[in-house]
Order: sequence, then C-alpha cells, then structure tokens
Amino acid sequence: MKSILKIPMNPIANLSEELKQMTPLSIALGHENDVFVLLVEEQIPLTNGCFPATVTEKSYRYQVIHLKDGQKKVLDLPKETWNYHYVQPIDNEHILLVGARSYYHDAQNIEENARVYDKNGCFIRSFCLGDGIEHVYVTKNQEIWTGYFDEGVFGNYGWENPIGRSGLVGWNASGVKKDSLEEDKEYFIFECLALNGMDDGGICFFFSTDSKIGVRKEGLTSYYSPEDIYFRAFAVNGETIVIHQGRGERTLIELQREGNEYKTVRKIELIKPDGKPVEPQLVNNRESKLLFLDGDELYMYDAKSGD
Repeated sequence: MKSILKIPMNPIANLSEELKQMTPLSIALGHENDVFVLLVEEQIPLTNGCFPATVTEKSYRYQVIHLKDGQKKVLDLPKETWNYHYVQPIDNEHILLVGARSYYHDAQNIEENARVYDKNGCFIRSFCLGDGIEHVYVTKNQEIWTGYFDEGVFGNYGWENPIGRSGLVGWNASGVKKDSLEEDKEYFIFECLALNGMDDGGICFFFSTDSKIGVRKEGLTSYYSPEDIYFRAFAVNGETIVIHQGRGERTLIELQREGNEYKTVRKIELIKPDGKPVEPQLVNNRESKLLFLDGDELYMYDAKSGD
C-alpha cells in the first residue's frame, strides 16, 4: 500500500455568483498563473439525443471568466450559434474557443470550429481544428495542440480522411498545421486521453492503446510506460508527474520516471478547509499545475511546490 500525503488547500477563487445563472463547461490555466472558466447560460441539447451539435439555429449566451492577480473580468458572448467546449489563452489580448465537433460537408464547406476573440469579445478569426477533439492546449509561444478521441481518429461527421487520424496535431496561432504523429509508426494513438506542455517546450500526452506516455519535442517522440494506469489530466515536474485519473476520483497519484517507466511513488489527497477532500467536477493542467473546479470553488495544485 503506497503512502497517502494529505495536503491542506485553500480555494483560489469562488464562482458562486457566476454559477447562479450559468453552467461551467471547461476551465483552463493561463500562461501567467491566471485562470479561465468557460460558462454557458443554457445547456445545448444533443442532436437526436446522442450527438453534440456543431452549430445551432438558436443562439446561446456564453461567458469567459478571467481571473488574474485577484481581479475577475467577464467576457460576455450573448448570441453564439457555435457549440463551444474548450477555452485556451493565445496571448494577453486573445482567447481561443473550440468546439469538439466539426462537420465536413464537402471540400468547400468545412466547419471552422476554432474561433479567436479579443479581450473585448470581438471576433478576430476562425479555422478548423478537425472533428472529435478531446483536448486543446496552447503553449507560451502560441502553438496550438489538439488531441483527439476515437471518432476524430477514425472519422465521423462526414470526415473520410480525418484531420485527427494520428491522434495528436500541432498548429500555429492561425490554424496552419505544423506537426502531427502521422509519420510516427511506433504506436497507434487510438485516443489521446491527456495532454500537457513542458517547461522546455515539449508536449507530453497519454494515450490508451498500449497505455503509454509520449513526449514530443522538435519532431521526435519518446514513449514511456506508466504501470498501466489510465488518466485524464496530469502535472509535469521534471521526471515526476502527478496524475488525476478522471471523473469521480478524489486522489492524485505521483509517479517518478525510472528509465522508460513511470513508477508510483505515493497518493495525494487535497483537503479543503472543511476537512473534506477536493472532489473535482472539472480539471485542467498546464506544465506543473493542476486546476480543479469543486462546486463553485477553484483549487490549484503545483507539483513543483507540492501544494
């Protein structure tokens, strides 16, 4: 039985006022220790009860909450017909909103499910990042990385030759494809379950087939085995990673790299001021940090400092 480290935590922000009328869709860590929260006023219904819509006839209200240096700014988007799922910062002036799905109608009609806004809510540009997006991550130098789930790899929504067929794709800030795993034949990325950046500019990802962690840098990928542990988010601190396995999990797991394997060191429980463990509804990661939304409170864990 591995030891369990209990770490007392205080919330970094409370969203009780915002969540009275809005529903959280996703959270994101920024480049400067800031936080973004994507909210929608009304949940968008599934098409035929099972498939997410890409665009809607009815318009919906979204908000992006930006928390930085103790200040809270609200970007209001009152009449949107795109079905957004993810938010990421591009730079200090622009944010990226992405829908997980995109229809390929024909070569002249491909839905552009990535949309860039300035800090005042003005639409700047759009482009297509493909269908079946599981994760979006924008690096400090404005590279966009997208990891895909199975429908994005094998094709659906009209995509016979899907953009996400390699499981992981890199883009510039204007949506021009710059990198992918298409030439990497060592493993087949059936679905990209987790995605993060590293201090040195590399991209780290986890995929379910063969249960491997991939580290991609300068067009080359190295692979490591994490003891057959599956996870959806993780923090990176040198040769150590701290993982969150997914919805319903309250315990983090710390792993240390030994050769080409990651070995479990211990479990970690984050304890709220009321003595109860943090129970995340939404999770996000950036380099050494993990961000959690528990109810209306946000918590941040830094693997470098251990809190």
